[in-house]
Amino acid sequence: METSIMLKLFESIGFPAVIFVIWYIYHNAQVKTFEKIIANNFEILKDLVETNQYSATVLSRIESKIDSNVWCPVLKREISG
Repeated sequence: METSIMLKLFESIGFPAVIFVIWYIYHNAQVKTFEKIIANNFEILKDLVETNQYSATVLSRIESKIDSNVWCPVLKREISG
């Protein structure tokens, strides 16, 4: 369908129609490329968010162990006795 429209444009308009067709094809290729880049970046960011959440959880557990003196049994013995 696009081909017939483009042929009609070329017959009636001429060289500017050729320029438009070249631009149109280039533009569609660029849009597809940017969609792939955005999808790839989204996946990377999703993985980074999961990694950050895991790191925050681990650090929170470490902090709670340090606060309750469970982290170091030697220090716990020294403080207690």
